[in-house]
Amino acid sequence: MKNTLAIVAIAGIAAAATASDFEIYMVAPATANPGDTYTVEVWGSVSGGQWVDGVSAMAGFGIDAIATAGASGVAANGGSVIADWAASFGTDGTVVGADLIGTSGGQLANVFNLNPNIDMSNPIMLFTFDVTVDAGFVGDITYTPANPNPNGGLAYYPVSTEGASVIAPNDDGTTLTLTGATTSIIPAPASLALLGLGGLVARRRR
Repeated sequence: MKNTLAIVAIAGIAAAATASDFEIYMVAPATANPGDTYTVEVWGSVSGGQWVDGVSAMAGFGIDAIATAGASGVAANGGSVIADWAASFGTDGTVVGADLIGTSGGQLANVFNLNPNIDMSNPIMLFTFDVTVDAGFVGDITYTPANPNPNGGLAYYPVSTEGASVIAPNDDGTTLTLTGATTSIIPAPASLALLGLGGLVARRRR
């Protein structure tokens, strides 16, 4: 995670800001089957404060992805895939059980036109990771962002051609909301039919 806000360190001292509301949120399929592999997307957004569309740009992030339910039936595979804008300073994170720990990334400001392709998207994709469901698991799997990097969970440059950044939740006047996503693991219709058939056979044997 130390690379996360190497960008912020390179960028300079955090700018004094009016209130900036940050959010890191996850997007996942509503449903999946036992044994499936599905992708969870992790996004960042900011509103208020000094953010100006077409002028500001996200600087960096550092966050864990924690399984808050269904952990015994799920495993994150292979770490994260950092979004292109943040990959140069990215840390894939470490898979610990069903959790993904220490994912981070970021981009340099476009100071002296050194980063002319700086991504100014808001919201912006931070990273993705794949989840493989245990073949026998049925229930809900919830992932949530947690444990922001000590140097900050999410940061942006109010002016993308300058170095100063606003960092949440570290800077005064910033809030950081962490929002998870739940996927319901349900047997496929064919599996349900087989379960029903098994019950019917069992009753007939009695």
